[in-house]
Amino acid sequence: MSAENPVTAEGAAASPASPPGGLTAMAARFESIVLRRALIVGALVLLVMVGLFLSNFAIDKAKWYWGAMFPVFGIACVWHELAGGAARTVPLWRILVRQALHWLVPIIAVRILFLQHERGQMSADSVSLVILVLLAVTCFLAGVHFDHSFIWVSIVLVIAAILGTEVETYIWLFAVLTAVALVLAVVSSAMLRRRNGAPSPTTG
Repeated sequence: MSAENPVTAEGAAASPASPPGGLTAMAARFESIVLRRALIVGALVLLVMVGLFLSNFAIDKAKWYWGAMFPVFGIACVWHELAGGAARTVPLWRILVRQALHWLVPIIAVRILFLQHERGQMSADSVSLVILVLLAVTCFLAGVHFDHSFIWVSIVLVIAAILGTEVETYIWLFAVLTAVALVLAVVSSAMLRRRNGAPSPTTG
């Protein structure tokens, strides 16, 4: 009976050490999710800033650029939804059809807006800001129905639209800050992967 006591004591002493390891793994997973979402938000907002720049200086290129923004956002949304394991519960073809309808149909509205610009009914700035609001609403609905991360994308796009309406002079400061935040997110993601890939020290 006495020989079994050291083993029992050793097992009892080892059991309290597992919760900190579990908390560390949970914190690392949460950190990776936050960084992944920050990368998506930063990259998409930076693309939107390029679209606002083209609307002011090259309206012909902006027409095709804004039309391509919706499929680009859709690809990012599909990738993030599949990365979250949505294909385990919903058939893949249904996910792709829903996402395609959601992101491709608004391109018709983009074409109508540029048609109004060609007829002289809207200025280039007005067209770009209306498209930005349309993209924000599309992202919000994607966040409600597909991936909650896109709710944050829609909030940032709304802020960009407000800045473009009220203080257009400072919108490029917003673009620079977004680029800096994106770089920091990329660096943090690389450091996190390096830390997770590092071999753990052996005990004993």
